[in-house]
Amino acid sequence: MTTLLKNGRLLDPRQNRDEIGSLLIEDNQIVEIGSDLEIDDADEVYDCTGYWIVPGLVDPQVHLREPGEEHKETIATGTQAAAAGGFTTICCMPNTKPPLDNAALIDFLMDKSASPGSGGVFVAPVGALTVGMKGEKLTDLYALKNAGIVAASDEGFPLQNAKLMQQAMEFCFQLDLPIMAHCEDSSLAAGGSLNEGGMSSLLGLRGIPRTAEEIAVMRNCLLSLNTGCRVHIMRVSTWGAVEIIRLMKSLGAPITCEISPMHFTFTEEAIGEFDTRFKITPPLRTQADIEILLQALADGTIDCIASDHSPHASYEVDVPFEEAPFGAATLEAIVGVTLTKLYHANVLTPIQTIDKLSSTPAKILGLEAGTLEPMELPIAQVAVIDPTFEWSFDRRRTSSKSKNTPFHGMRFKGKNMLTFFGSEIYRDADFPSEARYKSAMYA
Repeated sequence: MTTLLKNGRLLDPRQNRDEIGSLLIEDNQIVEIGSDLEIDDADEVYDCTGYWIVPGLVDPQVHLREPGEEHKETIATGTQAAAAGGFTTICCMPNTKPPLDNAALIDFLMDKSASPGSGGVFVAPVGALTVGMKGEKLTDLYALKNAGIVAASDEGFPLQNAKLMQQAMEFCFQLDLPIMAHCEDSSLAAGGSLNEGGMSSLLGLRGIPRTAEEIAVMRNCLLSLNTGCRVHIMRVSTWGAVEIIRLMKSLGAPITCEISPMHFTFTEEAIGEFDTRFKITPPLRTQADIEILLQALADGTIDCIASDHSPHASYEVDVPFEEAPFGAATLEAIVGVTLTKLYHANVLTPIQTIDKLSSTPAKILGLEAGTLEPMELPIAQVAVIDPTFEWSFDRRRTSSKSKNTPFHGMRFKGKNMLTFFGSEIYRDADFPSEARYKSAMYA
């Protein structure tokens, strides 16, 4: 079986490739790519004129909720949403019920994600840092790595004990296993629902101070600097956290970090009159924070973009603001919001945009993804994006089981049209039918 994607803009940050050309997939593997590629006998031909042909997107932070909270999301629905969003590799967070703190659960996750009913994307598991995610005893990180985890994390239950975090970093350094750090000082954040500031005062709700994030970022960066452990800071949201990371990188700390699209799109004012769709962690901050975050994205201080896809059931978010859970379902909106807010706003170039969404997260976590180089990956991972397609995001038309998204009704410019993991696993309804031909039509 051969598939030709022709006449598209080939963007591969790892190869520094940016050119108009074509890509050939044969037996589920990329075999040829280039501006002068001419194939007359492909089984399938897709005309990608005006589109970007890019490495399959890589999401370092997705909550699939299974096992234990299948009413929010399942492995099947979450991976289907990922495929629709252009992602071919996603990292599953460990704060399920029970948490992913042992090899048996890692095996379950990987087997279930590879089943025919799932979305066809690769799920890279992130293991729990402590047993039961209780912050008391480290998991058997050696066994978890052998089972297939790509990182360890305390996501959802930030580790407060600095001594235990230091021990975790010492173990992970020996295992060459990165730690994905949820940075929050719980003693400062406890009971808070939104950013501590004007909106929290106006709404009469307890706020979460920016120092809750920044203190934890500083602690984890210092521990990384002293242990040599690779640490990936999750969901940076304040200008102070950015400056700390910038400083610690300059000192040689092996630190990387990510941002979620919510934090470069919305401010705390989006909450309005207690709109729970905008209750996320860390909380939405201010316009001043967004301006520094955008600068940090452009200059490389912020390494990559993560969806932080955190689905919840409708009845769970249809409650008073302070009682609602943190999080939003976001996977299928990432391309649209990122191109609209970053590429079309001239914050990032096309190749920088794809680097943040694919090549760099793959590199950070040591994943076999993030490139179009022929024969480089075990299986072809490709997304085709229309950078100019204008559309409105509708939560009722998503693959995700949950609809708690702040992007509902937003107008975007840019959309994923095709996703290949070996063969085609997703084709958008807006992909023009006349752009897809069988080779027999050329006979």
